[in-house]
Amino acid sequence: MLKVIRKIFKKMKREVISPVSWDNLRRLQPLATGFGYNRGTPVDRHYITSFLSAHRADIHGQVLEIAESSYSKQFGTNVSSYEVLHVQPGKDVTIIGDLTNKASLPANYIDCFICTQTFNFIYDFKTAIEGAHHLLKPGGVLLATLAGATQISVYDEQRWGDYWRFTIQSAAKVFGEIFGKDNIEIISYGNVLTCTAILQGITAEELLPEELDYRDPVYPIIIAVRAKKA
Repeated sequence: MLKVIRKIFKKMKREVISPVSWDNLRRLQPLATGFGYNRGTPVDRHYITSFLSAHRADIHGQVLEIAESSYSKQFGTNVSSYEVLHVQPGKDVTIIGDLTNKASLPANYIDCFICTQTFNFIYDFKTAIEGAHHLLKPGGVLLATLAGATQISVYDEQRWGDYWRFTIQSAAKVFGEIFGKDNIEIISYGNVLTCTAILQGITAEELLPEELDYRDPVYPIIIAVRAKKA
């Protein structure tokens, strides 16, 4: 019931309380903060689910996420265990460890690691990617998304830091060095309109499917990486 109420409120927020006026975006404050969560689905989350949906076949066996297992449960098939990594103990945490400290991580353990919007919050991101590689079984797959042209996440900045924004070129270089350039696939999602939308807090529900689906590599909201351990 609470989910339904929240959904109704977000719809009212979008359509009644503060509808988008595309002809009047000359403003110093965004239409909504927090990526537009209080209005609907943030555009970057729409792209993340599109990427994971396209790679459902990889999400099987022992599947790992950071802090929770919502995407594993949404997109996984033939999952033998839902693993959750965090630096601190928690209700659903199965691996207490730090991606930048291999000694805290099991080796060759995971079939699929879903790691969304995480490496941009880790200062030593290259070591963290090496930690992800360390966790995977041979043949295991990392499905990672990285922030591109998006605002700072105040929530994360205040807790552990928000350090980096990536490009296709930087992602290809760092993941290629660790996984091997022949073992990675990289795609970007976004265009100038959806970049404008996410910066303003305008949500996926307020855009047309063809506007969301158009990809312009010059305006990446997220960089998505599929990396396979040799």
